[in-house]
Amino acid sequence: MSKYVIRKSRVDDFESLIVLYENVVDHMFSNDINQWDHEYPSEEIIRCDIESGHHFVISEDQEVIATVVLDSNQDEQYKAVHWKSYNKDVLVIHRLAVSPLHEGKGLATLMCEFAEEYARKNGYKSIRLDAYAGNKRSNKLYHEKLGYRRAGGFCYFRKKAIPFYCYEKEIPEIKKPHSS
Repeated sequence: MSKYVIRKSRVDDFESLIVLYENVVDHMFSNDINQWDHEYPSEEIIRCDIESGHHFVISEDQEVIATVVLDSNQDEQYKAVHWKSYNKDVLVIHRLAVSPLHEGKGLATLMCEFAEEYARKNGYKSIRLDAYAGNKRSNKLYHEKLGYRRAGGFCYFRKKAIPFYCYEKEIPEIKKPHSS
């Protein structure tokens, strides 16, 4: 049982989320990962995420240490990707981030496991996401550790020269016990 609790974000998480994303971006830059920058995710995006009701966080001592957005919004570029599953009940993982001070504690894995359980409980048949090809750690997490399948095709966001790989994972239905 994890000591961490995942909950929906609240308006009072906003400042902590700004700090989290700034720290994550700085940490990425220091590791030559040009995935995000100080314009993405923007304050406007973070506000919209909070207001959406699909934004989840883990906090510790009133500080957000991990975050993820779970919804069915697929980028337009996803239409050109060769997915294994073409069902309409798709959950998409967006903007998963873990504070650099809390790396190595399994928080990204915990957030992804939460996403899978959320998908199961809400009737989604698969999960999709994209991961910056230059971020070897996140690609290893999704593909090798969590069993996401890399789909055919790429996405290019915010004028990046390096693509984002697309991943998906089918979510098995919860088996209900037979009644006698």
